[in-house]
Amino acid sequence: MSSRMSFFERTLPRLVAWLLLAFLFLPILVVIPVSLTDKSYLSLPDGAISFQHYASLLKWRAGWLPSIFTSIGIATASSILVTIIASAFAIGAWVHAGRWPNLLRLILLSPLIVPPIIYAVGMVRLWSRFGLLDTWIGVTIVHVILSMPLAVLAIGASLANLDPRLVQAARSLGARPPTVFARVILPNILPGVGAGAVLAFITSWDEITVTLFITSRHVVTLPRKIWTSIADAVDPALAAIAAVMLIVTVIALLLRMLVWDRRNPANR
Repeated sequence: MSSRMSFFERTLPRLVAWLLLAFLFLPILVVIPVSLTDKSYLSLPDGAISFQHYASLLKWRAGWLPSIFTSIGIATASSILVTIIASAFAIGAWVHAGRWPNLLRLILLSPLIVPPIIYAVGMVRLWSRFGLLDTWIGVTIVHVILSMPLAVLAIGASLANLDPRLVQAARSLGARPPTVFARVILPNILPGVGAGAVLAFITSWDEITVTLFITSRHVVTLPRKIWTSIADAVDPALAAIAAVMLIVTVIALLLRMLVWDRRNPANR
């Protein structure tokens, strides 16, 4: 009886967890062998392994490198802008709570509610009047707007754990608002600010729906390049770029785990 209870309490939950992880990740891992095929179409390697599709990613004329640099530039710019604006708004709404901050928060969170296709159509009409279609500035502004909700939520969650009495104590000791912000508020919400910046970067890097509507030839992000490659012809370079992104993500997670273990020796 005890062995059966031990199976249901320990072994079965772990087995289910590993099966769910396999269901989620095994289809993703298939792109690695597919990227090593020597064929000109998507297929598993048939006796020969080739890195020609990885080499094609490094050819400037193939368009993959320009699209990667474009996505990195736009995602970095939008992440910086979103972090600054979201931090300023979240702190202001936290200090001056009331009806208007709540209304502004609802407006900033609206991109999470409005379907992307509706938002894309509206941005095409608006950007066409301002001459911002197919421009870096136009795409960056759109990515800032789309990334804002997640950053506001992340920073707001950190502010919710901040004791207002710390700010009151600093002000009572004569600290001016810039000093309170730099010495009291910012150090306590740095995890939320960092999370907001990362979420903004990921959102911008992955955005495709609105970008397809407001770009044409001059601004080609990586998601748009992948989309056009699928529409024109399924290039095995798609598997190569997917494998590269997967490897970079895994390396970033491993580095994050190593840094966390060094900062928290008790968790080892």
